[in-house]
Amino acid sequence: MEKILTKREAVKFLGLEEKTFENYFLNADEFKCLERNNGRGRYLFDQKELSKWLESYKWRTIELTQADYALCLDFALAQHFRGYVLSDWGTARQREFGQKITNWVKGQLAEVAVQGFFKKEFSADVELDFSIYEEIVPQDIISIVENGKKRDPKIGIGIKSSKPKSAFLILSENEVVLKERRSDAYILCRPDIADDHLLRITRDKIIDVVKNQPHFPSYKDDIPEFTNIPCEVAGWSSVEELEKTEARKIPGLEGAIGFRYVKKTGQLHKDKKSWEELLSRL
Repeated sequence: MEKILTKREAVKFLGLEEKTFENYFLNADEFKCLERNNGRGRYLFDQKELSKWLESYKWRTIELTQADYALCLDFALAQHFRGYVLSDWGTARQREFGQKITNWVKGQLAEVAVQGFFKKEFSADVELDFSIYEEIVPQDIISIVENGKKRDPKIGIGIKSSKPKSAFLILSENEVVLKERRSDAYILCRPDIADDHLLRITRDKIIDVVKNQPHFPSYKDDIPEFTNIPCEVAGWSSVEELEKTEARKIPGLEGAIGFRYVKKTGQLHKDKKSWEELLSRL
């Protein structure tokens, strides 16, 4: 055991937001605190264990470029203009434009991140499907490229995205129970895309539109530029390893009904050997 850190020191050491840090050790089992006396007292952490987690996190994080973003934004806009409707999780309430675009972009960024991770760390070439379909397509990897030739995957892979602070891989009942919707394994990614990404990508045009307006001087230096988007490839799980759970018992879904299939992100397969196993099955 090396240096012992307080919670505040551990948050600073990992460079995480406090809410994300709490989710990771309280709900996700990403890392643990030292044993507390009868569950009381301060949370303390072993710096050596946190260092191991941080090294793995950095290894699994891919920097996505503006070209990657453009590919994903193009898909999101195509979905929007064909009239595809997204509703909030567990409700019939339709999402507004910005939220719809953000969710579609995040989903595609996750796929691009997995493709980049496989190529960078394992020299594995996989093909994604960015086509637009009338029905939901459960499998996100459509071919493997070996020696310049394409072949079909041997198993189905679903790639999911969630917020950086999310503690769970969560699937709806239909995604697991219905054979035509089910994948053999699921990969979870956590793209850290800014809420104002549409502002960033249109920054110059917006400045041109408002530059002569009275309030422009007060915020002209605060309009952010586009920067690369870090995306953690958090891990993977076989469909058989998912746990059927009442939705209302999942933190953040207390008002939802029905069941979900769930895996804590800290319990996903993350290490190099596990990824090599998945690729051997693919």
